[in-house]
Amino acid sequence: MEVVFHAIGVMVTLLNALTFLALRRRIAVAFPKHAGRITLGVGLVYWPLLFPGLFLAVGGPSGLMSMRDQLPLAIGIAGMAFQLAVWFYGGFLLIVGTPAAFLDTWRRLRRLAHRDQTGTALEREIIDDSRRRALTRAALAVPAAFVATAAGGALASRQEPVVRRIRLPVAKDMTQLHGLTIAQVSDVHVGSYMDAQRLDLIREAINSLGADYHVVTGDLLDNHIDQMEESQRFLRGLKPRVGKFMCAGNHEYIAGREVGTPAILKGLRESGVDLIIDESRRLTHGGAHFYMLGIDYPAQATLQRATDRTTDQSLDAALANVRDDGAPRVLLSHHPKTFLQARHRAIDLMLAGHTHGGQIVVGRVGDWALTPVLPFEHYHNGFYEWQGRRLYVNAGAGGWMPVRVNCPPEITVVEFVPA
Repeated sequence: MEVVFHAIGVMVTLLNALTFLALRRRIAVAFPKHAGRITLGVGLVYWPLLFPGLFLAVGGPSGLMSMRDQLPLAIGIAGMAFQLAVWFYGGFLLIVGTPAAFLDTWRRLRRLAHRDQTGTALEREIIDDSRRRALTRAALAVPAAFVATAAGGALASRQEPVVRRIRLPVAKDMTQLHGLTIAQVSDVHVGSYMDAQRLDLIREAINSLGADYHVVTGDLLDNHIDQMEESQRFLRGLKPRVGKFMCAGNHEYIAGREVGTPAILKGLRESGVDLIIDESRRLTHGGAHFYMLGIDYPAQATLQRATDRTTDQSLDAALANVRDDGAPRVLLSHHPKTFLQARHRAIDLMLAGHTHGGQIVVGRVGDWALTPVLPFEHYHNGFYEWQGRRLYVNAGAGGWMPVRVNCPPEITVVEFVPA
């Protein structure tokens, strides 16, 4: 695994270098008289800000985590934001630059083929070069826009969580459940650009909602047992009116690689949260009741989970003691892809996280959220419904990349309403 991360770091650094070379060529065209000085100035900003890739290439994941832990938070966020901007600019060049290069070559060949003896071709060449400089200068607004967007996204990732409200219809005669609320937070990632001050802000934002129940849908820790103390402080500080529940995410298991999964689960439960894994709880509320269920994270070869069940087996285990009495059923599952199996069972609402909503959202067309995650996960951002089965994917409060564009940190509030 260490070798893989080193290789990723080397690849990232190589791509950064290729992007810089492409940028240098454009500067040479746009400002031929001052290209050297401008390139030097850009390089003095460019390379120091791309230290995350260098740390990963040299030190692997431990190098990247050391960078994150040792450097001031603002510098770490700036470096990651700038790296994201470079990635997107490199992708832009690949998508747009390749056909443009072919077109430019074709035009040059045509000019050579139609060269005449009057010097007209030379005049065209001069005119074309002038036009090319003007267009290249204008095109340099693109990398500037990517940097500005990434910087704005870094600031947006630090804003107070927004509150998204959804409604869960329940039977009209279950009047005691009408108005019941559940506040969901997900993917806090304690230790990953999540300092104590911001953790307190998120906790107070949830508490201020006055919800009956609080649920944490996984990835409270980021990757190490050292983050347990702050995670416990966060959980103990949650003050719902009735109770708080949690399901396990993949990062809880990543944090358990050195100390063992049981130690992580024990530490979480000691904080007072009810950690539900392949189980259900019958919760009485004002004389009526509903069911809270939780399932394990899907099987993954590199993770030692709490169980060895498949997702279907986890769902069957969670539903084993749930009576068919018409009471609402709310399922906690960290990974939204488990909805593909859950939607075929009697589940009224599934609450998930994991994807951080894509973190960068450029729009939505029906169920299709236009984010970098869309090619990999259809169910990954917001509300979905399939034949009466509902899913809500929380966009997360933290993240492994401290940049959010049109996808702010989020707390979800579910309200039970008459059907």
